[in-house]
Amino acid sequence: MGKLKYFGVYFTPILALISFYSTGIYAYAGMIVLYLFIPLLENQIPKDSYNLNKTEKALAKSDWFYDVVLYLLVPTHLFVIYVFLHTISNPEITNTDLIAYVLMMGTVLGVNGINGGHELGHKIGEPFKLFMAHVLLTTSFQNHFMTYHNSGHHRDVATPHDLTSAKKGDIFYLFAIRSQIGGYFKTWRLEAEKSKKMGRSPLLNPMILFTIIPWSFILLIYIFFGFKIAGLYFAAAVFGISILEAQNYFSHYGLRRKQRENGTYENVKVIHSWNSDHLLGRILLFELTRHSDHHFMGSKPYQVLESREESPMLPYGYPAMLILSYFPFLFIPIMEKELKKQGF
Repeated sequence: MGKLKYFGVYFTPILALISFYSTGIYAYAGMIVLYLFIPLLENQIPKDSYNLNKTEKALAKSDWFYDVVLYLLVPTHLFVIYVFLHTISNPEITNTDLIAYVLMMGTVLGVNGINGGHELGHKIGEPFKLFMAHVLLTTSFQNHFMTYHNSGHHRDVATPHDLTSAKKGDIFYLFAIRSQIGGYFKTWRLEAEKSKKMGRSPLLNPMILFTIIPWSFILLIYIFFGFKIAGLYFAAAVFGISILEAQNYFSHYGLRRKQRENGTYENVKVIHSWNSDHLLGRILLFELTRHSDHHFMGSKPYQVLESREESPMLPYGYPAMLILSYFPFLFIPIMEKELKKQGF
């Protein structure tokens, strides 16, 4: 498949559009495929741990194709949102169809909106990509994500200081609330510290804009579509945020950096992130599954991320792990065994 496989990131939006134009059981087709068929299928497909060689990496880094895949995601994402809003505006829509549409929209917001924003948001020094990252993150009320992720999570990962690194035994739902709400307020502090270092007025804290922009977006939906539609979109965004937090939850679950005598922590190593070489998850998520290499160098383009032999490997692919995260009575015992294998 080569590089063409990365067009697979559009699989989720396409499924969403199919669902929005369907009713009854067919409205749930996208959910069934993404949350049942793909998790089962990818665990039957051989894993792919191949890493590009030096020449292939150099070519991939300079190939415009990979940027185009990212750029096209933005208008596609906005179009899916437009179709969703018009679809649920139909007064004759049934409640069962409505549930299907909201869950599918939430999936797109989490899988494409936040994850696409994450990939673009690491391109520090490239204003256009950062702007597009904010467009995607606005749709999920996550404009603060870039600051916390880049300046907080990557610095403090696998320590008690990182709200998005789950410790062993954490229940997903409590973790998600702590991560999301705590992360939002911690980002105010991170941006305030940056402003102070740069000599800027506290009134120029970017978090003011990061808070106003997404709420202005939902206000626009309210103005053009009404209170009910705005509420349903917000519900979809909350589900999308839960997908983000599920990925945060299992990608570092139980892994901890050792603390030195002086109170600091050892450097981030490849053993501090859970990885997966399952092919479908790699394609759908811009290689997010190669998480250790991402933490080694956050700005590294998705197309050249590598599989690391030393990295702890998840027992299942990212789609299956995401689903398991919502069921702590299944997730925790499974990961307890995996942590023992890794010596944690």
